[in-house]
Parts: sequence; C-alpha cells; structure tokens
Amino acid sequence: MRLFKRKKKKNQNEVKQEKTRGILTLYSVTVDTKNILNVIKEEFLEVTKLTETIDRGLKIIFKDDTDIEFHLSDDINNVMTQTNGMANFFSKAPLENEEILEQVMLQIHMFTCIVGIGFELNCDEKRTNYIVNTIYEIAKKTQSLILYPSMELYTSEGELLISIDGKTDFEKYYPIASSDLLKKDIKPSFNDEERYKKIIRECDEKKIPHTGYMLSTQIMENEVRLPSIEEIAKRATAVFSCALYSECLLMEGGSMELAKDEFGDINKIYGVKNYLSKKEKGYIQMEQPDKVTAIQFSWQYERCCVLLWALGFIELNSPTEICNVRQIAQIIRSYSSLEELIKAANIKSNEELLDMHTRILYYDWACVESRVKNEEAPANLDSGVVQEQHYALNWIIGANGECDWDDICPNT
Repeated sequence: MRLFKRKKKKNQNEVKQEKTRGILTLYSVTVDTKNILNVIKEEFLEVTKLTETIDRGLKIIFKDDTDIEFHLSDDINNVMTQTNGMANFFSKAPLENEEILEQVMLQIHMFTCIVGIGFELNCDEKRTNYIVNTIYEIAKKTQSLILYPSMELYTSEGELLISIDGKTDFEKYYPIASSDLLKKDIKPSFNDEERYKKIIRECDEKKIPHTGYMLSTQIMENEVRLPSIEEIAKRATAVFSCALYSECLLMEGGSMELAKDEFGDINKIYGVKNYLSKKEKGYIQMEQPDKVTAIQFSWQYERCCVLLWALGFIELNSPTEICNVRQIAQIIRSYSSLEELIKAANIKSNEELLDMHTRILYYDWACVESRVKNEEAPANLDSGVVQEQHYALNWIIGANGECDWDDICPNT
C-alpha cells in the first residue's frame, strides 16, 4: 500500500469524526457524475474483496473485511441547497484576502455533485493513510475538492483552499470547472459582446449586481445547439403533466386518485408516458410521493412556462413573481394532439433565446450572491423562479452540452 506523503492532507486522527468511522466529502464539478463511481472502483481495485451497490452509491469491502461507503448526490436541487449552505458558512471565515474568498464562493457554486464517504477506522495508520491518499487520487481524476469534518476544504493536490478560521495556502486561486463546460477556443462574436453590454446595462438600471467575469460564462452564439420543436413540445407537455400531478396531490381536497386522473387525461392527448425523463417516471410511479418531492415538481410549472415561451405561445414575465399556471394549462389543453401543438408553435430566434438565457444567468448569479450574504434578492427577483427558468433555458440552448433533462446544471 502507498504511504501517505502529502503533508497538507490529514492523518487518521484529523479525519476521524466518529469513534469507528472516518468521514470525508468530495465536491465535484464534473458533468459526467456517473463516472465517479467507476473511478472509485478502479482506484480501490487492488484492495477490494467485494463491491456492493447501495442507494445512489456503492460499498467496497476490503480484503481485511473492513468497508468504505460512497453516497453520491447529483440532484441539482439537493446540490444547490447544500452548496448554498456551504457558501454561507465559509463566507463568514475571517480570511484577510478578500479576492481568495470571492474565488472560493465562485468555486463552491460550480459544484455539480457531492460524494459522502465513510470508512472504518482502526489502529493501522498506514491503512488509513492509504485510504485517504486514494481518495485524493479520486478527487484529482473527478475534478473534486475534499471537505473535512473540521470544515477545511482542500484541493486534490493537498493544498488548503479555506478553513473556517480563515486560513488558506493560496495567494491566488482560480476556480476549477468541468472541462465539458469550458470554452473550446470560442471567442465572443460582435453579437455576443453586444449582448453582454446590453444585459449589463439592464442590470445597472435595475440595480442588480454583477461581476466582470460573467462574459466568459455566457454561451456564445456559435455554441447554441437547439432541440427540435418536437423535442421542446414533448418536454413542455411532460413537465406540465408532472407539475399538474403534484398540484393535485398538494391542493386542498387533492388526492392520488385525482392526480392520476389528471395525468391520465394529459397522457391521452400527448402520450407523455413515452417521453418522461427518468426522474419524472420514477416520481409518477411512486406509491405515495413525499411532500418535499411533490413541491419540487410543482415548481416546474416555471420550467414549462419557459418552454412554452420558447415555442412562441406566451410572453415570459419578469421573474419577480410566479408564472400564470391557468394560462399554461389553457394552452396545453387547447390542442388535441402533439402534432397540433407542434404545428401551432412559432419558435423563438437564437438571438431571443440567447438574450433571455444571458439575462437569467446574471439574475441567478445575483440571487446566489444575495443568499451567500444573507440578503434579500435584488430588484424583487424571486430566486426560485429565476432558478427554474435558468434550468429550462440551459436545456433549450444546450448550455450543458448534450446533458439529459435530469442532468442540467444551472450553475452561475
């Protein structure tokens, strides 16, 4: 086994949180979250006796019959909830270098996946160091940082990025992002530059804060990859059917029977069962969805609103208030088939779609920044609406590459 050599990393006692288990957490920026578990298997292969699949992760039994567990979370709502809390926590660190603190905040909001790690501890320090060292190798190969229970965040090279008591090994730090999301030698066009200036002016007029780095996060016009009108229409009706299902569960006097009946009516018109996403299908098939999950899906009326806007059916209101659900329902129920809906659509131009995406990107950044500072969102923005609109717009213009609907990451 390899000995633990990196002086910046932690030894057995520092990793320890419980009497018999060590606790570490990986925060990754990778888009290919499914590959993380494969990397874990490969890195621990030489000491593995047995591998078991557990809920959203895996358990490895070592040859000495001890174990290590990995619990992966890439649900965007869960990740954003945790990273917002993490950013809020570290924003209070007494770090003298404010530039580093700002970059740490940016880094935290780029995370797309969280892997909780728990492993058995014993008196064999060499074994523990091997496990920790291997976790750092996994971090390096999965574009991850490592958080200790002591609330110290380390890079995969063993350098302390930030601690709650305000320590860091850096004088300069540049956040890492998924290589799948980085620009590939694409320079902003004149139109991209003008769009940036226009949105900045709008933000200034509305007193919405922004930072100069944002141009580099925009999707350039040469990168846009739109789904077909048929794909957008299918998404709109599928999202609507799940949101309606949730509304029927949550409303006063609602019931599972009502939810299934309403979902069934939409399915008869549009055949939505044939193109639900994996998460949507799992939700509809739940025997009794919990209230939190139902609320999360009910919020997706906002995503449906964006999709119908992109198809030219409605105007998209400023995200200072929730969408008009009655109007959305009237549109969906006005057609007798998917073909009729598609025929009636009038897709927005690339310019209109990019303008809206860039605008919401900036709004979302401002909302995240306000949450980090424990402040109200600026200009009466509804951060929940902004987040849902950002999600749908990312999918429409291909901001996350060829990601499936469930894997969209509306990071700022």
